[in-house]
Amino acid sequence: MKIYFKLPKLLLLFTFFSVISCNKVSKRRTEKFQIISEIKKEKGSPFYIDTEHYPGTRNSLPIGIFDSGTGGLTVLNSILELDDFNNQSREDDADGIADFFSERFIYLADEANMPYGKYDAEGNTDFLKEVVIKDVRFLLGRKYYELPGDSIAKTDKDPVKAIVIACNTATAFGLEIVQEVVKEWGLDITVIGIIDAGSKSAVDIFNSVGSKDRVVGVLATEGTCASNGYPKAIQKHFRNEFQHEKIKVVQQAGIGLAGAIDGDINYIEPAAAKVRDQELYHGPGLNNPQYPIDLSLWQEYNFEMGINLLVSKDSDGNIIEVQLNSVNNYIKYCVTHLAIKILQKHPDRNMNPVILGCTHYPFFKKEIHDHFMYLKNLDNNYNRIIPEDISLIDPAQSLAIELYHYLVLNSLFGSDKNENSKFYISVPNPLLPENQIDEKNEFPYSYKYGRSVNKSLQFVKIVPFSNQWIDEEIRFRIKNSMPYTYEIIFKEE
Repeated sequence: MKIYFKLPKLLLLFTFFSVISCNKVSKRRTEKFQIISEIKKEKGSPFYIDTEHYPGTRNSLPIGIFDSGTGGLTVLNSILELDDFNNQSREDDADGIADFFSERFIYLADEANMPYGKYDAEGNTDFLKEVVIKDVRFLLGRKYYELPGDSIAKTDKDPVKAIVIACNTATAFGLEIVQEVVKEWGLDITVIGIIDAGSKSAVDIFNSVGSKDRVVGVLATEGTCASNGYPKAIQKHFRNEFQHEKIKVVQQAGIGLAGAIDGDINYIEPAAAKVRDQELYHGPGLNNPQYPIDLSLWQEYNFEMGINLLVSKDSDGNIIEVQLNSVNNYIKYCVTHLAIKILQKHPDRNMNPVILGCTHYPFFKKEIHDHFMYLKNLDNNYNRIIPEDISLIDPAQSLAIELYHYLVLNSLFGSDKNENSKFYISVPNPLLPENQIDEKNEFPYSYKYGRSVNKSLQFVKIVPFSNQWIDEEIRFRIKNSMPYTYEIIFKEE
């Protein structure tokens, strides 16, 4: 009987101290990131949201998705194309009708602040977290600008009923904090991240083929790899399914790949005809101590030549510098080094599956697969670790299913249509005197990654998608790889 009466008291004490501890953590976070209280309390701030009057009935609201650039459109495309369920019964039974056919979306590409993967490498993850909080704030709020030079915001944007973080790096560093601050703002809006979904997909493969003699490869941004988000999530789900087995995970940072895909001049310059100055190029190179180009791996790289690879030689014809200048060459570099890591660490294991841990990478799934096959056919060492049926996992599929289950559980399905979706992109704010903006209308590298938190400054303006902000090559890629999504985005053209 003594235990019976003492247990509730112990539970009450535990709950009491847990609440105090959580409140202290919340207070420290709010003090560290002033934007959290600014959004909720400071009506004069450009970031303020009237959370007290957030819509209570939300079925008709759109679903919000954000990414560090256009790569997250691959996630949106997976959501739009999902047909795993019956639209009448909501049971697992494809019916030939898209599962989200009655939903509209609001998409934000935070192009001005991308690539997110570099903030950790530059020692500035706090600013990245603040950026992610601002991304969420935009989706929850009503404001945007028609043009960057406008001083008065338009307020006819709809708030959202759920938020998807399509970006792996934003998920790794920002998911936990934004989930907590959304609650702190008094909103019961779910925020779903992509890393957990991708990790579940990898483990699901082992349910059918087993895990013996296998290693999971992860291609992701520098930031995502540094966070160890994928290894932790994979190990967690693996332990739940295979308690008596072990799984190996090897990561390779896609240094510069996301930036190159989105045309970031710090990584790729189509107009360049020779090696660029060091302060202008931030990709792999002969003299990059962290991500070196190894001349002894020249055959493995199999680089595209010409303007796609900028090479400098001395008077004797010796190569003294190499810079990547095409998306394909970044792919070849990253895939090669992932294979080499696995060959060195686990020479007797198959590399399968490989998670494409950045939303930009599925755009080039074929090119990634092709280079794996090139390495496989190069010699017996690579042939031993790279299987013919190597599986490249796009986590977006699992995320789409998770989102669907959320709408079912909370009875949040709408009655609109995809064509009424809206698309926005961030650009440097030309009206902010403190801003440094180069001739290409971008933040210079040192300024972008050197900014600090708690400035209460509108570094960017968020405007609708247009030709001015999305170059022709990216539009062409979207049109060819995701025609339905392209039609929704550029429906008025």
